[in-house]
Amino acid sequence: MKKIHKLLCVPVIAVTISLPQTAYGSSDLKGHYFEKSMLSLIEKGIIDGYSDGSYRPDRLITRAEFTMLLVRALHLPVKNTTNPYQDIAQDDWYYEAIVTATSNNLIGGYPGNVFRPNKSISRQEMAAMIKRALDMKGVEAEKASLPFTDTAQINQMFIGAIESLVALQIVAGKEKQGDLYFAPLDHTTRGEMSAIFNRMLKQLDDEKLTISYTEYPYDFKQMIDIQVTRTPKVDGAGNFIASRSLVEYYANPSNFSPNSSDYLQFLDLSKQTLLDTNEINSKVLNNKGTLSGQAAAFIKAGKAYNVNEIYLMAHALHETGNGTSTLASGIPVDGKGNVVAKEKATRTVYNMYGYGAVDSNPIKGGAKYAFQNKWFSPAEAIIGGAKDIADNYINDGQNTLYKMRWNPDSPGYPQYATHVRWAVLQTSKMQEIYSLLDSYVLHYEVPSFQKQPKAASLPSAEEHYDVNTNREGQTMYTTANLNLRVGPTTSFNIIKTLAKGSRVSIIGENGGWYKISVSGNSGWVSGSYLSSNQYSIFNRNIDSQPIEVPIVNSADHLFGQLTGQPPILYKEPTISEDNIVKVLPLQTRIAVLEVKDDWLLVTDQENEQGWVQKDNVTLGNLFKVQDIDTRLHIRENPSLEGKIIGSLKPSTYLVGNTTSDGKPIKEGAWYQVFYDGAQGWVHEDYVLFQDTLN
Repeated sequence: MKKIHKLLCVPVIAVTISLPQTAYGSSDLKGHYFEKSMLSLIEKGIIDGYSDGSYRPDRLITRAEFTMLLVRALHLPVKNTTNPYQDIAQDDWYYEAIVTATSNNLIGGYPGNVFRPNKSISRQEMAAMIKRALDMKGVEAEKASLPFTDTAQINQMFIGAIESLVALQIVAGKEKQGDLYFAPLDHTTRGEMSAIFNRMLKQLDDEKLTISYTEYPYDFKQMIDIQVTRTPKVDGAGNFIASRSLVEYYANPSNFSPNSSDYLQFLDLSKQTLLDTNEINSKVLNNKGTLSGQAAAFIKAGKAYNVNEIYLMAHALHETGNGTSTLASGIPVDGKGNVVAKEKATRTVYNMYGYGAVDSNPIKGGAKYAFQNKWFSPAEAIIGGAKDIADNYINDGQNTLYKMRWNPDSPGYPQYATHVRWAVLQTSKMQEIYSLLDSYVLHYEVPSFQKQPKAASLPSAEEHYDVNTNREGQTMYTTANLNLRVGPTTSFNIIKTLAKGSRVSIIGENGGWYKISVSGNSGWVSGSYLSSNQYSIFNRNIDSQPIEVPIVNSADHLFGQLTGQPPILYKEPTISEDNIVKVLPLQTRIAVLEVKDDWLLVTDQENEQGWVQKDNVTLGNLFKVQDIDTRLHIRENPSLEGKIIGSLKPSTYLVGNTTSDGKPIKEGAWYQVFYDGAQGWVHEDYVLFQDTLN
């Protein structure tokens, strides 16, 4: 039988919140046989009501619903494993609960790999699931003889589970005319489930928790006003500033439920957990790089500095990528702690918690810090880093992950990290480790602010990023064909592709990316391909940088005029009224950017881009080598004495250079053309002017 911890919690500043039963006075629970047991689960956050305010204690509960509630009651972390059933899908509301329960061996399916989520759960099936939950938590029980008149009707595979639950007084029978029946095939109601859950939770009482609420004498908004000035980051690399809404979400304790692993960010890390070295090495640290086999070091560090050992492990696993990061694997340094090649090293240093690993140069800073503190082995880095965590944070008042990240006693400084998700990134690993243990006590210390908002939804992915508006309204130009994206990284979807030379208006900036407005669209582009200098291919002349394409496989810098009807500019290469950008005047000078079937992507001299039909364009600088018996020489100078810089086969296309008004540049009988990244000259007798692309 598991040991039961007796707990006395006396917080210095604590607020205990309980939901009064009168809050449910008008619901369908009042006076019901299962009113108290239902209220108990409601207050624990295990069971919810319906949108009309009812709780329907007499409603039959399905296998999916029961599984969801059991996973919630046991605080099981969600498992992302392969779907074992053919009749559930990833977008089903119960998917995660069923997969999690199955992976924890709490429930199984039916022949044919089906789960039957909407089937009402029978009493004998419910008994089996409760018994497996108790087994998972290490609760042992004798087997009692069954006093039921209908024992023979119980499926033999469920007999053992029911015998144990009777011995633990978790299940009882139903009286009918003086006889006691188990009714194994009867379906279970929500009310019956609540009574059984409460008895199960009582047996799990050794996994106690206490929650104290520390009140801070200022508004939540005041805290956020300070936090947003401390360069909070969206990403672990520290490249992007987080938006105010993202800071508000992760700094607001209301957004985290005691039923989620994220709640462990409020765990008091000055409290230790008694761990078994062999169990930790085999179940937690196995195959974890340089952290493998280091359970003794973590336990020693926890005892020496009053730090929760599970936190130390989770922190190190997160910081080092499961013991495989560069700093965890060992950095060769010289006698002064400078990073050097391995053959020149006098020492190898290790850093398991990221101390000194500043965003600007994490390897150099982390190695130097480790050298100064003599962390010359993984164990020394584990124990030494734990001392720093204890001295600088946990034993200095920042004894929870939340406090380390947000420091509500003194918002903004000192704070362990800039990543807004830092406090919750380690909690799933902590929950995973806790789930392996037989007995423990959790002490939570939750902050409470004046005018603290209620729970809110996580902002959408593109709303995670701050928009610095210091350059709002400035005009810039793309220096290459450039993808306009929903958000400021290449992981976001592409809205459209902007042609080289597009004129854009700046909305804001973050991490070297710019939020822009262009042609009625807004989105993000990389600042590496923007310039404040206007780019126009119409200004190209003999002194311009040459293009690299010797033939027209790219239509870059091909010029012409709109001469056909109708001279309409379209958003996309299809004819549609909704697709029209504008109608251009005849003779409008255009530059061709792309060729697609019978369409040309063009830009006018105002940098307005769009698609026109190929037949409506007359080109002005396209040439074709005549059908001659030899190759056409391209010369460095406009004469037969000029050095030959290349040659082209007959029927090859090439693009001529132009004056500022779009006319081909010609000297005597020679045209200037682009060839292989340079400018050259061809004689007019050997080329034909082409006014269309065929």
